[in-house]
Amino acid sequence: MRAAKSNLPYYVVAAIFAGLVIELTAYLAIHFVLLPREPAFFFRSPSITAAEFDRYMSIRDSMLGWPAKRTDEKGVEVIESRPIPAYPAAGNECVSLYGDSFTYGDEVEHAEAWSNVLSQRVKCRVGNYGIGGYGTDQAYLRFVKNTHDSAGVTILGIFPENVLRNVNRYRYFLDARTTFSLKPRFILEKDQLKLVEMPVWSQEEFLVATQNPEKAFEFETFLPDSEFGPVSLSFPYSWKAIKLFLSDRARSAMLGRTSWEVFYREDHPTHALRITSEIAEQFVKTGRSRGKSAFVLIYPTARSFKHFKETGELVTRPLIDDLERRHIPTLDLHEEFGKRVEKQGFCDLLTQPAVCAGHFNLKGNVMVSEIVHEYLVRMKLLDAGALAAAAMQEAG
Repeated sequence: MRAAKSNLPYYVVAAIFAGLVIELTAYLAIHFVLLPREPAFFFRSPSITAAEFDRYMSIRDSMLGWPAKRTDEKGVEVIESRPIPAYPAAGNECVSLYGDSFTYGDEVEHAEAWSNVLSQRVKCRVGNYGIGGYGTDQAYLRFVKNTHDSAGVTILGIFPENVLRNVNRYRYFLDARTTFSLKPRFILEKDQLKLVEMPVWSQEEFLVATQNPEKAFEFETFLPDSEFGPVSLSFPYSWKAIKLFLSDRARSAMLGRTSWEVFYREDHPTHALRITSEIAEQFVKTGRSRGKSAFVLIYPTARSFKHFKETGELVTRPLIDDLERRHIPTLDLHEEFGKRVEKQGFCDLLTQPAVCAGHFNLKGNVMVSEIVHEYLVRMKLLDAGALAAAAMQEAG
């Protein structure tokens, strides 16, 4: 008994030392290994100046968040297409595109974007209304606002990661970079989509919201230190590391799989899959109500394409099946890309082939335009688009 008591201080010191070693190891692992590799899985409150906030509020789109709202000389809001060098004059489009940066064609010149290449193939202007960082929700709302879209065919591009953006209200929680990135989102209420608009805050309220997000962001899936959100960079680091590895999204990404795959489960508590499908259905219905043919275009990612080539399985299959049940025409690019390139060949279609990352380069954009053109011909959609554009031209 006396020996046990005499050894107690030793055990206490040893336990404290072991705890300090574990905490130091966790700190070093997070700051020098995990944070550089996956910065989006960590949260630090952003800092902003009054001037930055005032500029943001003066230019932000009150419905969509971004891009900056534009009006003509009469004060009428103008929704602009990306420049299309093949057909520079705006108006009388036969096809229009909505989506995120893969629809826009980030990291290539206007002439190299697949919207311009497709314009050359179909011999008429393709309006490109894609915006970087958009969720499917924002793409749909941009389409709703763009009542001057004259195209007979309209395409909703969905990048697989959009399922995350569609249950998110503040993009900074997802990318840890874009400070001024408040956005709307849809929720399900009584089995119907309901729009949750962006808040209108003062600078002080914005700062309070980013410092105490759990009190400010209702219906936010990715609140810091929540089940699906980033972990805050604070003590105890060992517990933060444990939380990170307990997160399906973070663990999947660190193991080389897609971070968004789990959100495609029909039973996922966020209902991300169903919300995405509901938005796509509303997009197509809106298009049809305006006399347009509409369909959904699903892009591959480097990881999802690699998985497809190795296993023959489509990670996007749950979305495809759900859209088909809703009778939504869908073109998933995985299989068409698979007919044209091998697993490693996909990296050569990206702007950063050495690390198999980035957006599609010129070669990739040409391939997208080729596949979409073949689909338009096969489904006999070009005639409808051309006729609608001609009718608008005559009316003008």
